[in-house]
Amino acid sequence: WEPKDSFAEKVFNTGSLIYVDAKAFLDFCKAREDGNDEAIKEAGSNLVYHVLFEPTVSTSYAGYSTTKNYLILYLLDDVKEQLKFFKLGEDGGPFVMVGGDDGGQIRATSASGVDSKESDLFWLTTSSYTEPSMLYLADASKCDEEYVVSKLKSLPEMYDSSDLKVSQHFAISKDGTKIPYFLISKNEIVLDGSTPTLLYGYGGFEISLGPRYATTVGISWLEKGGVYVEAN
Repeated sequence: WEPKDSFAEKVFNTGSLIYVDAKAFLDFCKAREDGNDEAIKEAGSNLVYHVLFEPTVSTSYAGYSTTKNYLILYLLDDVKEQLKFFKLGEDGGPFVMVGGDDGGQIRATSASGVDSKESDLFWLTTSSYTEPSMLYLADASKCDEEYVVSKLKSLPEMYDSSDLKVSQHFAISKDGTKIPYFLISKNEIVLDGSTPTLLYGYGGFEISLGPRYATTVGISWLEKGGVYVEAN
């Protein structure tokens, strides 16, 4: 993407998350609306585009939420989710990353501020192939350590996952592309090709299948000793 008439002289990669100063952006929009070339040029020179996130071969943007002082960014790293926490710099300067997950986790995650105007507390909801949705109270101000404060609620478990494990692997296509897939199986299973396996995959429209509680598969397949594989 290339900003038009803003004199940014830069092209941003598709999938990037970009931010600008609100006043500078509104001044530029007003100048364009008024149609004054000199005013447009002056306002455009003050409009600085900052990149908060730029995708790589393995990472992509998944969303964001805010608390009073923090922006919480959701990323997918080889389809594994992770949270990164940002805070405005001194005197309202550019965002600075101040903490977050060390790496991607095989789970689905969402966050929303308890009161984004007054507090840095936020609701954190997670789920995975073997764990139902769980609601936590978390604190963005503790993002450089353990930000989860307490577990509040959980949906009931619908199948026995106590002896299951979830792992990620990669298949290599003919052109060398690494295709990630998740594998759910019994802990003691030997992967020698003898265990019945269900394989499901999807990847159209730039939509990846993320981890979610596998109720039906768990009851009908995993409890009986089968292996479930989900490819992206």
